[in-house]
Amino acid sequence: MQFIQLLNKLVINIVITLSLVLTCVMSPAAAAKKVYVDGMPFDSLSDAVPAIVDKSTIYLEKGVYTKGAYITKSDISIIGEPGVVFDGAFVDGKAALVLTGNNVLVESIECTNIAVPDGNGSCIKFEGRNITIRDLYVHDSQSGVMTSRVKGSVNIEFSKFERLGNRNGYSHAMYIIADELNVRYSTIVSNKKQGSGIKSRSAKVLVENSLLATLDGVDSRLIDMAEYGELIIRDSILQQGPNSSNSQLIAYGLEKKPKKFAINRIELKNNLIFYDRDVNVLISKRLDDEFVNRGNVFVGDFNHPNQMVPGNSWYLSRQAAKVKPYPYLPTIEERTLVMDQIRALGNKENL
Repeated sequence: MQFIQLLNKLVINIVITLSLVLTCVMSPAAAAKKVYVDGMPFDSLSDAVPAIVDKSTIYLEKGVYTKGAYITKSDISIIGEPGVVFDGAFVDGKAALVLTGNNVLVESIECTNIAVPDGNGSCIKFEGRNITIRDLYVHDSQSGVMTSRVKGSVNIEFSKFERLGNRNGYSHAMYIIADELNVRYSTIVSNKKQGSGIKSRSAKVLVENSLLATLDGVDSRLIDMAEYGELIIRDSILQQGPNSSNSQLIAYGLEKKPKKFAINRIELKNNLIFYDRDVNVLISKRLDDEFVNRGNVFVGDFNHPNQMVPGNSWYLSRQAAKVKPYPYLPTIEERTLVMDQIRALGNKENL
């Protein structure tokens, strides 16, 4: 009897020990996190910042970071191990990472619950020249990526922005003021509180191989080009959801300011566009010098088809296009196949 009791006690202790080990392994908050600057270890990101110099590489071990960082150096790389999460972290009343140097790379981090007193807290606030952001996941925050008025390019690749927006349309998944914004192989979905997916005052915006969708969010528009410039959207998927607060997917120059840039044109090519709102408008624009609109597939009813359909294909509903009902959307990788299936099987409208 005593032996059985001892055996049971031993088994219970083993189970408790294994449970604690698994908890430590599986919980990002419990994981030990070191920060390395050019190979030198630090116990926290705050401790590491003074060691950062131009051309440094900053490596973050996985874990939850509740404090942000203000980094001024140029030609740096900030690389996260899979599982790096900035949760509620911000500095300078702006963002989890405030970066003011030139030629910066940020790769493989996640941000959530970023909120600041002025209502515009972001994952990254960039105030330098040239940044590449790759494998970023920002969600459930006031905004995603913001810049001051900067020179050079902002490049966002293989990233996801989800459930962002605040202050009734004054916070967005991206708010970029640069010479050029390039968004590739990225997803922007379910913006809230009338935030836009991309709000830009840049000279050029290129969106390609990306998915921008309202879904069940309450967004403003997918893209808002406030000060004109060149807007190119190609090989992408756009969707307007039933709760979008504006009828237009895209706004171009609606703030009625004078032209600021030498090139003011719009190009929409080879996109798959879904309309799931009662009243849908592809684009509201003014003072563009050129509007190129061809090779797109429109699914759903929308205003002004006579102006928009020539050079494109239009299917009055998802049912007519032979695609699944809302909220289905294909992945970026499925876009070409789904467009080919719609053209082959769907009942096309003819104007």
